[in-house]
Order: sequence, then C-alpha cells, then structure tokens
Amino acid sequence: MAVVADQVVDVESDSRGGRRSVGLVWALAAVAAVVLTLLGVKGADLYQSRQDSARDAEVLDVTKDVVAGLVSLDYKRSKADLDRISSVATGAFQQQFGQLSASFAQVLASGEVRSTGAVKEAGIVRADDDSAQVLAAVSSVVKNTEAPDGQQRVYRMLVDLEKHGDDWKVGNVEFVS
Repeated sequence: MAVVADQVVDVESDSRGGRRSVGLVWALAAVAAVVLTLLGVKGADLYQSRQDSARDAEVLDVTKDVVAGLVSLDYKRSKADLDRISSVATGAFQQQFGQLSASFAQVLASGEVRSTGAVKEAGIVRADDDSAQVLAAVSSVVKNTEAPDGQQRVYRMLVDLEKHGDDWKVGNVEFVS
C-alpha cells in the first residue's frame, strides 16, 4: 500500500487489473486477426469459384457451338461452314481438318448433304485455365440424295480445347461410344 495525497492506493491490485486489460486486448486482437484471416481465405475461395464457373460456362458454350457446327452442314454453303469450323481449330485438329476439308466439301456437294444438329447434353470432364476436355451428346438429321427425308444420327464426342489468348480453340475431336 502507498499513501498518495491523502489517498490510500492498493498498488498491487491496480497492476493486476492493468495486466488483465492488456491480456484482454491481446486476446481480442488475436481473435480479430483469426477472423480477418478466415474472411480473406473464404473471400479468395469465393473469387476463385466464380472465376472457375465463368471459365466452365465459356468452355461449354464454345464446345456446344463447335460441335453443333460440325454436324450442321449444307452443301450449298459448305465453304462458309468449313471456314467456320477451321476458325476455331488448332493443333492436330486444325491440321487434319485442313487436309480433309477440300475432299469433304466435294462429298457434301456430290451427295447434296444437308445436316442439322444440336448438342443435347455436354459436361466437362476436366478443365483448368489453359485446357479443357468436354463430352458432348449430339444428334442430327442428315438429308442427302440417298435419304431425302433424312436420317436421325446420334453421336458422342470427346472434345479437347486449348486456351489461345482470350479464345478457346478445339485441339481434337474424338467420336466415342
């Protein structure tokens, strides 16, 4: 105990109360740091999840457009149809398609082929920011000189895509059973 200006002050109890206050401040600061860290991690996870969802939607849109284009051909506009497919091709698919497109145009013309198709379902097998693989279920109606009323056709295609700048390009298309 100490006497200060006619007051009795318990020095021991004041120092214990001060230590408790400092300890409480440190505990609250630690809790706040943990909460802020968790919020930051969750925010980063949410941001990445949104980025992945946007990428996946773009991959599916490109795949549906390309695959529908592969089965929607008309001998009267075969050059435009083949150019459209070639514009989204890359790598091995572009090379194969380039080699076959002239003879393919002749087959379309000689058989007066008109095919209209659509993607019924498509699902991502795998995807990252640089590449993706998509499985697509496709149906089409093919009309030609041998089947003027049309024949229903059903395909499953495994499509490999690669990111080139801001665009997704098709690197391979495989028909699967």
